[in-house]
Amino acid sequence: MKDIKKRIKAYCAIFKDAQEKMKKEADIVMYIVEFFKDILGYDVFNEISKEYQVKDKYCDIAIKLGSEVAFLIEVKQPGIRLIDKHIEQAENYAMRSGTKWVILTNGCEWRLYHLSFDEEEGNVSSLVFKIDFIKEFVEKPDEVIEKILYLHKKHYLKGELEKYWKKETMLVPTSIVKALFSIKSLKAISREINKGAKVKVGVDDIAKAIKNLMDKEVLAELADIKIRKKRKQTKPRIEEKIEIKPDQEERSMIDTSLASPGIDKSKPNLH
Repeated sequence: MKDIKKRIKAYCAIFKDAQEKMKKEADIVMYIVEFFKDILGYDVFNEISKEYQVKDKYCDIAIKLGSEVAFLIEVKQPGIRLIDKHIEQAENYAMRSGTKWVILTNGCEWRLYHLSFDEEEGNVSSLVFKIDFIKEFVEKPDEVIEKILYLHKKHYLKGELEKYWKKETMLVPTSIVKALFSIKSLKAISREINKGAKVKVGVDDIAKAIKNLMDKEVLAELADIKIRKKRKQTKPRIEEKIEIKPDQEERSMIDTSLASPGIDKSKPNLH
């Protein structure tokens, strides 16, 4: 770890110097190629390609492992502040080549994106992580090293990057809230709170209380929270929905009536 920290620190100084001297994009491309060779373990002769052609277009750098394009890399000048829009060109290249990982970097800052296809939304790019070598490496070097090493050839081949991405998607706010508002979770919380209490509270009371604990901005981003509930083991699972709207009056968040198989409510976007 000490050796890799020392070597990455040296590259941080190189990228910072390039930013201060307003180096051109072509120079940064060269530095990034060296970084992938020295730090991330790729063969510069067989696995790193500059000006990689995707049909009739070209991407700055491609990392290839056999016939697979592991990463496409879009490079900007170090003085340019990176924004998500910069990924659009590389995203188009990636979709054409079937690549699901795209890196946007100016040397000082690195952004890794995961690309996927959704039937409703079409092509979707999601930010996996971003690293600021200039600021973050000074403040939290171990965290920066951990993230950047997910791009290492050895870790990529072991599937570590894919595992990291799946774990991150499991921990997004919508996933956490859906799990929290599941009928099993609400019942478990209810049982814990009701231990030894003279007055009992139900799952609908628990749901309301949890809602009141949440930030209004978080609630605004969350859509219908589905509470999954089985009537009987022999029958299909019944999905009942509760809708969290912080600006409306308090309402019962769980319909315990068995007369209706579900609640039909409006469905705002999940994000």
